[in-house]
Amino acid sequence: MIHKPVKGSDTMQISSLYDSDPVQWKSRLAGLLEFLRDYGEQRITLRGCRQLARLTPDQLALPGASLLVATVRGENGRQLAGVSFVSGFGKEACIVAVHPLYRNRHTGTVLLTAQLEQLGHLECQVACDNTASLKMCFNSGLAAVDLLTGPTGKPTLLLRSRAASAAPPILPQEGELLCQSPS
Repeated sequence: MIHKPVKGSDTMQISSLYDSDPVQWKSRLAGLLEFLRDYGEQRITLRGCRQLARLTPDQLALPGASLLVATVRGENGRQLAGVSFVSGFGKEACIVAVHPLYRNRHTGTVLLTAQLEQLGHLECQVACDNTASLKMCFNSGLAAVDLLTGPTGKPTLLLRSRAASAAPPILPQEGELLCQSPS
């Protein structure tokens, strides 16, 4: 585990998870999947959950894959406050879930920002009616680049890190009018 204290918080900590012990790994993964079921507000895609359920420590070593947790100091030691999993730089899976007690405290934003710092770039899809997740993505520095139809049929924004979403400027070609209605 790699630990990274969160700025401005003496109790929240962001950690990168990986484990070479198969028994410990399966147990830890089962706990994270239970957390997603309990606190994902039924907004985590089935595809993303399946991707996480099949995750191995070897896959976490691949470029574009990362599993981060936010923990807080509690009466019984460190307790899980949030989870974020990214695979394929977000093209395969991009999941963030936060325990209700730690929402509206920028926990999700901190997790997603840490993913972006760790991976360099990422993308994700968020349903347009999921305003909390959209706010988290925008606060993390992602920008909307396309409007799609999501897996449930809802309008969904494709968001990318700004460096990855920066398109080259469109320059006029030779002979092309710069102004359609000159005055």
